Amino acid sequence: MSASVIDGDCLQILQKLGLTPLQAKTYLALAKIGVANVTTISKASNIAREEIYRIIPKLEEIGLVEKIISRPSFCKPLSLKEGLSILIERRKTENVKLQKRTKEIMQNLRKGCFKNTFQDESWQFIITSEQRLFLKRFDAFIQNAEGKMDVITSPQVLEEMAFHHLRSVKDALARGVKMRAITEDNKGEAILRNVSALKKNPSFRLKYLYAPVPATMTIFDDKEANLCISKDIVPSLWSNNPEFVKLTTNYFNDLWNKAKMK
Repeated sequence: MSASVIDGDCLQILQKLGLTPLQAKTYLALAKIGVANVTTISKASNIAREEIYRIIPKLEEIGLVEKIISRPSFCKPLSLKEGLSILIERRKTENVKLQKRTKEIMQNLRKGCFKNTFQDESWQFIITSEQRLFLKRFDAFIQNAEGKMDVITSPQVLEEMAFHHLRSVKDALARGVKMRAITEDNKGEAILRNVSALKKNPSFRLKYLYAPVPATMTIFDDKEANLCISKDIVPSLWSNNPEFVKLTTNYFNDLWNKAKMK
């Protein structure tokens, strides 16, 4: 592996451990040349002397560099091995503080100290592009469902949906929510284990189309609808727009009447 590649890897790691790009370049240059003054560090790092004067005190504060009192003054770096260990421990400490602060915020949220904008009825259309956020939002809608849920999707996505949200769906069915699902008859190509577990509940009904499903969408209580706008579950379009929800509901009911039981 070439020296330039190794240097590039070191710079990436140093930055991921909390250094700015200029701090990382300065420390790496100094670690390679050893004890040096500002002029030498500037030439080795290709960073202006004025910047070096601003960067060195921060590296001293972190503990990566020590100042040798002399005229001119020199800087003594910790070895990369020692420096990386310090940065890792620093990151661990920061993560512990962050976790503690996050728990405090979560407790305040549970106490209602912050307005919950998630259920804000003012929104009309939202595109969700990140899968974890989609799954979290989808699960919240299942937990908040009051009367019914209608789903149309492929067997593979239906099984994935049941896998990720099995507990929430079972809880919804247990409290009386009715769920209808439409999928395509894939002639046994997909084994719907989790879906089969849901079929034992009388509040869950499943029908099949003998053609590929035209879209993946879910409707909650005829009030909110989610439509996947690609072949994957994200990005997806969420809406509580009454006309949009009415359109999806009518479309689902039309397919439900055409679909068959097995």
